[in-house]
Amino acid sequence: MKTHSTLFLAWQDPNSRSWFPIGRLTFDGTSYQFTYTQGVLEAQQKCGFEPLPSFPRLGEVYTSTYLFPVFANRLMPKSRPDYSSFFHWLNLTQHESDPIAMLARSGGRRETDTLTVFPIPEPDSEGRYRLHFFLHGLRYLPQGATRAN
Repeated sequence: MKTHSTLFLAWQDPNSRSWFPIGRLTFDGTSYQFTYTQGVLEAQQKCGFEPLPSFPRLGEVYTSTYLFPVFANRLMPKSRPDYSSFFHWLNLTQHESDPIAMLARSGGRRETDTLTVFPIPEPDSEGRYRLHFFLHGLRYLPQGATRAN
């Protein structure tokens, strides 16, 4: 497991459907930190974004030894019968079973809000970037663009 991990939190305006990276979650092996990024100012200015109830002050750095509930609630409980299938579906290894890795791979999407998370792109040992992500908006592409060759 990496000793330091970073995820970004993005918010989608429900009216314009525009996405804004509004925050950064880090884990240093001991504690979690959340802080808003500059993207939150653009989200406020353009779309009236209001701070999250869990993090009401924009300039503050929030620290906890536990994963903040707004992120923890985006993880599937290990007690669910389909947990192992979900873990396999995410194509994670046992070494990647930490909460940050699971959120990075799954995106932490919930039907009940307009937030998602994504990892900071980092090069591997060969200097290459490999990202796993789910595609959104395929229904808006022309039919030929989504056809397999």
